[in-house]
Amino acid sequence: MLRTTLALVGALSFSCCINGWISRPHWRPTESRPAVEMSQWELRQRFLLDLMLQVHKPLLQQELIDMGRELNENPADYEEGSWPLLLDFMDDVHRGRVLRPSSIYSQLQENLPQQLLGVYRFLVLAKDWSTFQRNACYARIRFNPVLFVNALQLAIGERADAKDLMLPAMHEVLPQLYFDREVILEAQRVYWQQLAPVPTISNKRSWIKSLGSIVYPKMLRPPAVEVELMPADPMVIEVTPLRTPLSLDVELNGYWSRLLSRLMIADDDRNPDKSTDHLLLLHNIRQLAALLQLEELATSKKSEQLIEPTLLTTGGVPYGARDLNAEDVRQLISESIEELHERIDKELTGASKMQTVWTVSRVIATQYWEICRHLSQAINGNHVQPNLLGMATSNLRDPIYRLLILQLAELISQYRLSKTSSHRMKQLQLRHIRVGDLETYDQLMDTDLINLMDQQLLQTQRNNLQLLRRRLVARQFRLNHTPFNITYEVFAPAPIVVLISSYLLPPGPIKNQPRLLIDSFVSHLATGKNQLERHFPTSPNGYTLSDLYEAKHPLNAVNACSFPNHLRLPRGTAEGLKLKLLVEICPWHSGELKSSECEWSAGVGDWTAHNVASALLDVVVQHRNVNPF
Repeated sequence: MLRTTLALVGALSFSCCINGWISRPHWRPTESRPAVEMSQWELRQRFLLDLMLQVHKPLLQQELIDMGRELNENPADYEEGSWPLLLDFMDDVHRGRVLRPSSIYSQLQENLPQQLLGVYRFLVLAKDWSTFQRNACYARIRFNPVLFVNALQLAIGERADAKDLMLPAMHEVLPQLYFDREVILEAQRVYWQQLAPVPTISNKRSWIKSLGSIVYPKMLRPPAVEVELMPADPMVIEVTPLRTPLSLDVELNGYWSRLLSRLMIADDDRNPDKSTDHLLLLHNIRQLAALLQLEELATSKKSEQLIEPTLLTTGGVPYGARDLNAEDVRQLISESIEELHERIDKELTGASKMQTVWTVSRVIATQYWEICRHLSQAINGNHVQPNLLGMATSNLRDPIYRLLILQLAELISQYRLSKTSSHRMKQLQLRHIRVGDLETYDQLMDTDLINLMDQQLLQTQRNNLQLLRRRLVARQFRLNHTPFNITYEVFAPAPIVVLISSYLLPPGPIKNQPRLLIDSFVSHLATGKNQLERHFPTSPNGYTLSDLYEAKHPLNAVNACSFPNHLRLPRGTAEGLKLKLLVEICPWHSGELKSSECEWSAGVGDWTAHNVASALLDVVVQHRNVNPF
């Protein structure tokens, strides 16, 4: 009998080995792969990603906690000669004047620009990567998450040792600031088990397996061989409304937030380009106003109703609602704009054309925060409560703020000089313009919500995001356009460097119409005929947090000075939105600005140079709806 039993056990063991019972589970790829040494780039990139993981909650990774345990007050660890710039910040830290993690963030607090500048300098002035890591960990632990993220975003763009690194999209880092509370709460209710792969065992068992379950002790019993992997399709939370209006575009809101953070620190003593930052604000106000007005033209809807905010703060506090007469708001904004008008006029006495653009941009940039604070106090009072005006990521949701932008754009247009053709290059001719089909459509876009998962589970074994087979995403539409070309045929009597700018305008007289800049480039024209073809591809979706975790080499980053490319064209209509395309050519002098690659450089030429050629033609923008199901 004993001999028979041993034979059965031996046969069973052989069968188990063949069927893979003693092999490692197929659903845990990280356990079956040999360890691969990470490159220096991967280590630096992974550090940033680990730092941003669950940034709205306390840091749990012990290695990072140890790095940021103490405030680095050694002057030798910072760029030479920069220590005096950090003294006020160090004093504020010791006195507890820097916004703490649990504090309510508002960009309208009078001391916030100084705090953002201090944290930014603390990060950007660190002399090497090791010092930067220590400072970044300290800031991550001790300061408000929104303040930290905004400062880190600016510092990474300036540090030479971080030029090849990429931060996740801000709407994935802090989705609470971009999505309605229903999306956030639904995501937080998702269990880890719903995303992690779970092996399933078949109910059908052979007599050999049944006998094995009796003979073998439970602790030695091998896993089942019939393993079915969880499908790789993401778990989707649909955003309502699915078709996103301009004011709810998460990429636009993230871009606007970075723009205003940059404006906050524009007065940094180390910043030689503060005038450039002022011009950037000027250009973006005009772009945003044009997009808003063209969207109203396409949808026949004006969003001026005061709405109850549907957002949560990073700490879960709801945004404050308000009840204010719309006419009172318009009057308040009109008074602020009139005061701004008078201030600009006072400083423009005897100014040249070049001084005009710099003066207008400087006055608007330096008075911007004061105007917003004045509006907020009149509407929300002096209570420290989250509101749409107090957070750059929610500004565009606010009809009051949008009305302010429209009136600022109208004020700016009043100082734009009427441009006449230059006699010096009278023979330069814009002979022909060919425009491809202009078509917009609604494109499905997924936002990775992994930062809303429970942090204790995410950081088991330091960071186990790689074990997630499914992604948790917020799904919505974003506006995009199909590829199109614009071909310019220009005749030049002599070699010349020119700036060519193309704008979309509503039908009607050109004067004081909103202008949406869709193309701007510098070209070296040769004598005779020049054919210049510009191609505008469909804007790709950005890299998600999961994409960045899986990256093995640097990824191509989007130009930080450019308006989001998927909004190059305004929303069209099914029957075709009729617009005008205005093309202007003016001389370009390399000394005017440091870079002609940023689209806002056209704004300077728009004010300071005479046209040598221009043309106006009719275009139509179609819109195609996409069925998501």
